[in-house]
Amino acid sequence: MSGNPQIFLNQVISAENLVMHSAESSSEFLPMLAESWSLSDDNLSWTFKLRKGIQFHQGFGEMTAEDVLWSFDQIIESAKHPGSSDVARMWQHPDGSRETPDPYTIVLNTGVPAIDVLNRIRNPWAGSTWVASKKQSDELGEEESNNRTALTGPWVFSEAETAQFWKFQAVDSHWRKTPFFKELVLWDIPEESARVAGFQTGQLDTFTMSFDSIPTVEAVPGTEFMSVPGGGESHLGLYGSSYVGLGTDDQRPNFNPDLPWISPTDDVNSPEWEPARKVRQALAISIDREAIVSNLLRGFGKPGVMWGWLGNEDKLDPDMSWEFDPEKAKQLLDEAGYTGDKRFTLTLTPSIRGAPGEVEACEAVSQMWADIGIDVKLQNLPYSTLRPTLIARTYEGITCHATSPRVEPFLGYTNWWSHAANWYAGVEHPWLEENMPKATTLFDADERWAAQQEVGRFLFDNALDIGLYGFDVIWPLSSNVESWLDHIRLGDTRNINGMEWAKPR
Repeated sequence: MSGNPQIFLNQVISAENLVMHSAESSSEFLPMLAESWSLSDDNLSWTFKLRKGIQFHQGFGEMTAEDVLWSFDQIIESAKHPGSSDVARMWQHPDGSRETPDPYTIVLNTGVPAIDVLNRIRNPWAGSTWVASKKQSDELGEEESNNRTALTGPWVFSEAETAQFWKFQAVDSHWRKTPFFKELVLWDIPEESARVAGFQTGQLDTFTMSFDSIPTVEAVPGTEFMSVPGGGESHLGLYGSSYVGLGTDDQRPNFNPDLPWISPTDDVNSPEWEPARKVRQALAISIDREAIVSNLLRGFGKPGVMWGWLGNEDKLDPDMSWEFDPEKAKQLLDEAGYTGDKRFTLTLTPSIRGAPGEVEACEAVSQMWADIGIDVKLQNLPYSTLRPTLIARTYEGITCHATSPRVEPFLGYTNWWSHAANWYAGVEHPWLEENMPKATTLFDADERWAAQQEVGRFLFDNALDIGLYGFDVIWPLSSNVESWLDHIRLGDTRNINGMEWAKPR
């Protein structure tokens, strides 16, 4: 285990949600805590029928509609959850409503059409919701409940040591799937070499693996592999590009036009916008994505254009690609006023969350930028240290950041580029604030894709988002464990899921 343990602990191990992804398609949702759902003809009212008899861990009773609404409200009020603004848009819309006609029925009116309702109540996904026991919080208080949350999944938390391990016990007679193994131990091991050594010595049965480790791991007797093509994608987050509220109390603390990639204005048609746009374009075309995919990902991936478009590149205009051209990149930097061998200095930080090659690829980008005369300060630090500065809008650098793919780009756009979101991907702009939400209200696929293509065109033309690559996800399995690939749920496959289906070999 490495990177962001919350993806495991809240989404994959102990928690469940109203719906879950299938193992066949990331666009197919299956019943989970909700046994069925329906949508009214006006696309405003969603009715969810909850399963009866679902028990919370630790004896806190049966899950009801009250627990669901309470749990979602806690997420909305969270200052850290990446999807809180989206959950609020749907579950607390000022023109909407929520009703519970009985303990097992929820009627949600979203106020305006919201096609992404199921997207935020799905499992597994790091930015999604989960359902916890309100009774536990009422009886024990928030602090104790947070340390040992009563959830509904097939594994119940038993013990932990900070930054070392988490232990879980199998839930007997679980409503969905009782695990084959009695105990699950997640180890927090940041270094790849230590994870490989743990696998070689039999301490680990699987781990998040870099592709460079495949030959070494393959040599361990009895090793098998599980793989998911297109399991994630990586991009560059251009932080400081916070153009919403300039000159007002809403101006972000990290808006800094002294940074070469930040314009002093939000007017994309003004001469003042152009120098920083040329810098961003130079950063994009000076990266040899084919080399990164071939050498660092060992071919288990493909070059990316923009975040959120993995698997839908055919819907982009033919000219929308970042062709590797370091000489043109140098020319653009010259035109922007940054000349010489030491043009400017920037901070580049990998978001260390367990994706394959995330640090090595960032190091490669650093060298490619150095080759066109940029002084890059590579900053390696735990994501738990980096993330608060992103939320606070105080970070003034560029990140290499990987995440799960989206079925459609708008499912990420509404919090990646939103002024209202807790976490964001570096860019806020008035044009995006006005135009991004359109796709969420459109149930007609052609209209929705047209809206997304318009946003994609804006981001690309202004080089406000720079895609790096899409990557496959590969997990090694020791001789102790059978593959459970048929039960890996799509949605968020950066980290392994479905471990209740793992069998002794």
